[in-house]
Amino acid sequence: MLNRKVYLGLALLAFSVSVPSCPHVLAQEVSYDTDVLPILQAKCFRCHNGRRSEGGLQLDLKEAALQGGDSGLAIIPGLAEKSLVLQRVNSEDEFERMPQEAAKLSQEETQVLTNWIKQGARGLRDVKRTEHWAFQPIIAPAVPPVKDPHWSRNRTDHFVLAMLEGNGLKPTPRALNYQLIRRLSFDLLGVPPTPDEVATFLSDASHNAYEQLVEKLLTDPRFGERWGRHWLDLARYADSGGYEADLPRKIWRYRDWVIRAFNQDKPITEFVIEQIGGDLLPQATEENRIASGFHCNAMLDGGVREQAVLDRVNSTGAVFLGLTLECAQCHDHKTDPVSQKEYYQLYAFFHGASAVPLDLSSPELKNRIAKITQQVAVSNQQIAKIDALIKENLDELAVSTLAKTDEIGPDILTLLKVSSADRSEADVNQLESYFQSKNDERIALIAKRDKLQSQQPEPDTTLVLAQDNRKTHIFVRGNPRQLGEEVESGTPRFLHDIQQPSQPTTFPDRVSLGQWIVASENPLFARVMANRIWLRLMGKAIVESEDDFGVQTTRPRHWLLLDHLATVLQEEDSFKGIVRAIVLSNSYQQSSHFSYRQDGNEALFQGQQRFRLEVEILRDNALAVAGLLENQIGGPSVFPPQQDGILDFRATPATWTESEGADRYRRGMYTYIWRLTPHPMTAIFDGPELTTSCTRRTSSNVALQSLALLNDPLFVEAAQAFAKRVLLAHPDQEKRIEVLFRWTLNRAGTPQEKSIVRNLLIQQRTFFSGDPTAAKFAMGEYGLEENPHNISQSEQAAWVAVCRAIMNLDEFIMRE
Repeated sequence: MLNRKVYLGLALLAFSVSVPSCPHVLAQEVSYDTDVLPILQAKCFRCHNGRRSEGGLQLDLKEAALQGGDSGLAIIPGLAEKSLVLQRVNSEDEFERMPQEAAKLSQEETQVLTNWIKQGARGLRDVKRTEHWAFQPIIAPAVPPVKDPHWSRNRTDHFVLAMLEGNGLKPTPRALNYQLIRRLSFDLLGVPPTPDEVATFLSDASHNAYEQLVEKLLTDPRFGERWGRHWLDLARYADSGGYEADLPRKIWRYRDWVIRAFNQDKPITEFVIEQIGGDLLPQATEENRIASGFHCNAMLDGGVREQAVLDRVNSTGAVFLGLTLECAQCHDHKTDPVSQKEYYQLYAFFHGASAVPLDLSSPELKNRIAKITQQVAVSNQQIAKIDALIKENLDELAVSTLAKTDEIGPDILTLLKVSSADRSEADVNQLESYFQSKNDERIALIAKRDKLQSQQPEPDTTLVLAQDNRKTHIFVRGNPRQLGEEVESGTPRFLHDIQQPSQPTTFPDRVSLGQWIVASENPLFARVMANRIWLRLMGKAIVESEDDFGVQTTRPRHWLLLDHLATVLQEEDSFKGIVRAIVLSNSYQQSSHFSYRQDGNEALFQGQQRFRLEVEILRDNALAVAGLLENQIGGPSVFPPQQDGILDFRATPATWTESEGADRYRRGMYTYIWRLTPHPMTAIFDGPELTTSCTRRTSSNVALQSLALLNDPLFVEAAQAFAKRVLLAHPDQEKRIEVLFRWTLNRAGTPQEKSIVRNLLIQQRTFFSGDPTAAKFAMGEYGLEENPHNISQSEQAAWVAVCRAIMNLDEFIMRE
């Protein structure tokens, strides 16, 4: 019911389903990647790979596998019974049966291999792991010719159009202008355009109106917030440490550094180097050190620092290289050319780094802290003197106190009667505590000290990395308590060499690692970053496994487009530069309407993608339309309204004191994030994974989301404020309906839509006219204090209901 608040609760249903480990045990089509490769990785590759070929047999490369080994042909496509691999797997002779260094294959696993060979043994790799497409140098591809060169606005369009034409397709028409400004505003700023901004763009007849709009948005400081939030997903940013304790941490200054970096268009190379090793730069500035907070976002499990270091290695691989490095933590990577030793050489870069607080307090705050600290120290000294006097004069105090037996408890009286020679240490301590508790001067000093301590402000700190020297060893089977060979810092050999320090006795540090990552010789970084930026702007990635560019990821159909974008990124060395190149293309400006597209061509980028706004932007969108959004940039995290009881089931206590005033309406990216108990809207609307680097958010579509948009306290508030805004905009109902659509959807309503709104207004007026209490409740705190048009309560409440409905429309929460 529109007129009642619904408080939402989330329930988790844990269930388990028993499924066979090998799903294709019958003679149906067997997949090499899904069914066969896991068996070979677990049972065969350890002894039969490019580095170790027992019996002359290598199974991880097609040519070598089909060539066989010293004993003959291991795999004969179509002839399972003659293939030596199956003969050895099925052998009853324990010295002949394979594998020798792993558990015997199950009957199901053996059947999978049998069916696979019978079906032709398809799927084996054709190239060595180091010859994988993503590991090859980036060479700027030639711009392909197209049949319709007039459609292309820049080189990016040529690559998209050439692929479409090659598949007998055409681009979709250009999106309507109101859709374009709305799309751009959400993509670049994360907020909707105002009706005035839309009107200005629609009325601009100049040939470069779109280009001017793009430049205006790129220089808007909200650009840093929008793209900074994307980066914070990768940085696994949160305001607490995670695990069971989930203790708070001060790290918001790193978040603000990211925002500034995007707004200043900090060169991408510097952006990365400072986050990897900013604290180690020569004459490192405060900003450089704050940047190193990227790797202070790792979850903290009490004193187990190894987990944080492992996270830093794995996050570096996922974020900057698109590699699943964690697969080499316990053994050599099964598919990618990364050995366990190379994994711990990367570990060595971070092993000596610890997260420490950097004091950023103002001079005034430092002076205040120092003054109170000194006063507390003086009080403690005075208390210590009194305690020393009590200890020194304990016998005299005991004698004088015996005269006041009526004021002494029986336990103390008994102790006082014991001679000093016969008192135990515990007796002495108990007597000293008693006399301390009775000393008026001491009591006054303690009260003074406690008051001072209660007034002591916390220093303004943020977590940064600090380096010390630690030896690094390989963890045998990934166990940090079982150390193997000692290693020094280094990088995987299949990529380019890292620059060695000038002094032969030292090894590369984190600054060198950052430089190695962004070097033009590194083919992974530019491809991974370009693919990720394309995903943000087009709704679909060129390489779907955006966090894994390893050997198991096949070359995408649009690999030339990817290398073109990677070249742009390297040449521009600018986030704004590559964003500009993409949004100025006609490819970006295509319509997303399904009627223009043929199903199955999303990977060819025929048309734009339509997707729901992220949870932070959903909030910002509603507050912006309501006129409530506070545009202050940066600062400590805030606590918007959330349902009671969310924090009740934590292992450690936590607080959520709702922010007041403007802080209540800050942008979603400033909401305080408890890792274990994030804001309910974050969970409902697929917020980022908070335990590891989140390279892509999931997107679900469940009924709970509609209920949350309709009933969440903040969205109800936004609807109430928006209704007030609409009512004050014009006295005429039709004009108000026009305002309603212009603000929420950035377009005029259709005749049918306007008719629906009129009918809903009639229904709600009737209801609220008969229930004044419900009308007052519906308006909340946003009733009209000044009512120049003499608007009734029922009318105000009816418009609140309409606003709640339109702010729950699919078009309102979607990026077209």
